[in-house]
Amino acid sequence: MTRRDEHIRNALGWRPVRTPDSSREPAPRAVGTTPPPVADPALATQHGEISDGVVVAVTRDGERSLVNCDLRGRSARRPRSPTVDGLLLLPIVIVIALLGACDRAQGIVLWHAYNGAEREALEVTAARWNAEHRDHQLEIVAVPYGAFADKITSAIPGGNGPDLFIYPQDRVGDWADSGVIEPIEFWVDDPRASRFTPESVESMAYRGSLWGLPMTVKSLALFYRTDLVATPPATTDELIALAPAMRAKNGYAIAYANVDLYGHAPWLFGHGGKIMGDDGKLAIATPEAAAAMTFARALVDKGVTPPHAEGPLVATLFNEGKAATVISGPWFVADIATGVPWQVTTLPIVSATGKHAAPFLGAEGVLMSARARDKETAFAVMDALTSDIAAIERAKLARQVVPNPRAYDDAEVARDRALLAFRAQLEHTVAMPKGSAMRMLWTPYKTALGEVIAGRAEPSSQLLSVEREVARYLAGPQ
Repeated sequence: MTRRDEHIRNALGWRPVRTPDSSREPAPRAVGTTPPPVADPALATQHGEISDGVVVAVTRDGERSLVNCDLRGRSARRPRSPTVDGLLLLPIVIVIALLGACDRAQGIVLWHAYNGAEREALEVTAARWNAEHRDHQLEIVAVPYGAFADKITSAIPGGNGPDLFIYPQDRVGDWADSGVIEPIEFWVDDPRASRFTPESVESMAYRGSLWGLPMTVKSLALFYRTDLVATPPATTDELIALAPAMRAKNGYAIAYANVDLYGHAPWLFGHGGKIMGDDGKLAIATPEAAAAMTFARALVDKGVTPPHAEGPLVATLFNEGKAATVISGPWFVADIATGVPWQVTTLPIVSATGKHAAPFLGAEGVLMSARARDKETAFAVMDALTSDIAAIERAKLARQVVPNPRAYDDAEVARDRALLAFRAQLEHTVAMPKGSAMRMLWTPYKTALGEVIAGRAEPSSQLLSVEREVARYLAGPQ
């Protein structure tokens, strides 16, 4: 069995990908493998933004108008200017049509929280779908990220949510358990599953079912200044060896978010630590996790890294030449000042264990509402959004690290050294656990890290305290 097969089978709970249910069609409508030239995104049927419960829609001709229906976006548009008296002058048939539009399905509605280049890339793919599927139009609606999860949780059970939405994998477990999202393994045959890296498929799986198709993956990697580091460190010993020269410049060998679990994760997993055991139970307080905390404190004690670093300080130190290396994600590229010479590579091997430093793997995928009105067409849209062609568009336009290996065969994508480095790092990542345990873990773990790094507490006792706190939360009221 190949590594890919093993990951996919683990993701789907060792069950056949397609169930032999003769009462259902075995596959969605085919999506063209050779699409026409990409249409202007402005020609897409509709896309909009939700703000305070009102949808601002953009129509084919670019006219902006208010929508006073539900949050699905399936509604009649009413112009900003006409008065009620003006509406009364309309022919009665038009009024009836406007009033009835809220209840009439007009295609597939997709919610997202993208901005800037990510949004533009999504609009390109949506425009192509709409050009090819006149009878099943895709409407994309932008929702502020801060309100996104709550809107999904409240809107879908009431039938007012989208058919599809794009979101990170961390809420998959909760939404699956509460019946908010639809399992999709029925439609995912081997060719579709093999389109993605096995790790990204696994990130969308939960309790033996597949709940989404991955669109982008995120992890940490090692940025380094080429004017300070001739050869990037391959091991943590080599990384620490950069410290004396940097201390002479009042700087550090490395800067990273060392009191945050997300930033600490490479050392945790590189030392063999875990969050959850193979049996699905908490495995926070282990000797390996304690060794990782001890290592993090040693980096501070030896002057290898600042005692408490967050995003803004990390960027400042790197840009000012006070940090030779930085552990961060693809988003850090935007923080690097113009003129700073830099490269990015995979994280070093932990010298004490011989294991690769392994950050969390975060994935963002497209998920289907359990209340989607046309699930077959909804999955066909999911298929199109995660195709190799769409992945290439997102990699080029938005510089997303996509989970489609064939996207990196594109000449332009293959020249992007940052994308290639993060792609290489995917081989040494750990999928972020899904469910309430992980959400509960961030704050107490950060507190424990801070206490240990500051020298006020020992790792073992802090980790035990964290595990007990999370366990009490999961147990609920007694």
